[in-house]
Amino acid sequence: MTDILPFYGITYNKSKIKDYGLVLTQPYDKITPEMQTVYYKRSPYNLVRITKGKDLKGDNNDNNKYTRAAEFMDAWLAKNILTQDKKRAVYAYHQEYHPPVKGKSSGAAEIRKGFIALMHLVEFGKGGVHPHERTLLKPKQDRLSTMRAVGGSTGQIFMLYSDPKLIINHALAKVTNYHPADIKLKDDYGVIHKLWKVTDPKIIKTVQETMKKRDVFIADGHHRYETAVNYRNEMRALGLKCLGNESFENRMMTFVNMDDKGLTVLPTHRLIFGLKDFSFNNFMAKLKQYFWINEYPGRNPKEEKASRNEFSEDLKMTGERAHAFGLIVKGVKKYFVLTLKNEKVMNKVITEKQSPTWKRLDVTVLHSLILEKLLGINKEQVANEENVNYIRSEDEAIDTIRKGKYQMAFILNPTKIEEVKNVSLKGERMPQKSTDFYPKLMSGIVISKVNYLHENETKYNAKNPKGPRSANKKTRQGCVLCSASFK
Repeated sequence: MTDILPFYGITYNKSKIKDYGLVLTQPYDKITPEMQTVYYKRSPYNLVRITKGKDLKGDNNDNNKYTRAAEFMDAWLAKNILTQDKKRAVYAYHQEYHPPVKGKSSGAAEIRKGFIALMHLVEFGKGGVHPHERTLLKPKQDRLSTMRAVGGSTGQIFMLYSDPKLIINHALAKVTNYHPADIKLKDDYGVIHKLWKVTDPKIIKTVQETMKKRDVFIADGHHRYETAVNYRNEMRALGLKCLGNESFENRMMTFVNMDDKGLTVLPTHRLIFGLKDFSFNNFMAKLKQYFWINEYPGRNPKEEKASRNEFSEDLKMTGERAHAFGLIVKGVKKYFVLTLKNEKVMNKVITEKQSPTWKRLDVTVLHSLILEKLLGINKEQVANEENVNYIRSEDEAIDTIRKGKYQMAFILNPTKIEEVKNVSLKGERMPQKSTDFYPKLMSGIVISKVNYLHENETKYNAKNPKGPRSANKKTRQGCVLCSASFK
């Protein structure tokens, strides 16, 4: 059972912010140092200052990017740069985009339709919430520190659900089809984002009743979900209490129907570095035991372009019928497509109890057979990002290797939605970065804040005298936020 709740969302004030594209950001884990710099320059109110602020010289426990995030949040609320809605709502969220298809026109635009609401948090395995990926430690530590500081969430968790009859989309269309969007912007990738505030009790009830019958699957935001549960547990341990739906027991999420059109899944490619005594010839000899290897030479610029295109096309077509990976190696002027000879080998490679579906995922073959068995990169090293980095763009991955910045790159085909669903229902998890749902959900398009009882101030400060969200600062409502209940 999935409990959905409307909430008092916080959005940028359109009377003060004329272009939402200047203040909203991509999800924090997609923000590179270069993007962070650009966001800082775009507007003094860009959300990056809260969601992924800069580390500064002299930072300490009392003054750092997390304490500054809290100060920005308080100041923007006080100046009405950010405003809280007067009515609780669910928020219909549409994204119009052209899927990034390498070397081809993507044709007509797709529209991915979803809605934003609070969902009651449950532990994995104890409710209808299914993860599909393993998580990394560092992002969870960072997100927890940010939640402690601002007392809420600025970014989304991307959830999938199954509704073949499109009941929820039809209900929300009563607003989206007949009213202009409350928020509209175009992001850096040409994606048009539209948001409608839906306050009609009948529509909200339809959403709630439909979702109660549905399980949900985390498409993107596993770190954020686990962080929300950890934050909830911390607040419970402190004995804090909340008013209404805006509680640490609930977390803001975006829900998208996997049975509707508009879902695009991209692969995330692997960049390998730090391998000691690596021998290309020895590695190729090991690969030949398990893979057929096709070579695409690129000895000169003209040959390089043709080889790259042929390599990409063959990788895609081969991946439709077999497990195939692209390989580019530093200093080797060739492209390689690796095709697994016999997937039954995975039964020998993987000794743990896992389903056949999980064993035969492309990412499982890559991680278990190639990275772990042939290259000696163990699970702990992968989890700590010691030898593996991740990149979305195939061209960027190739160019990075050609410039000598990494030892090699593995190019993948995308994971299928059916695989995500099947693995999740079995309670299994794919390796990290198995899926990349495109486009990304904009951070800051709606913000949720926890509405603590005013009496929590003394209790919170007594247990957290140097905590990042100390109520010694004259905030509008005790230890955290401004809320409609305390205005």
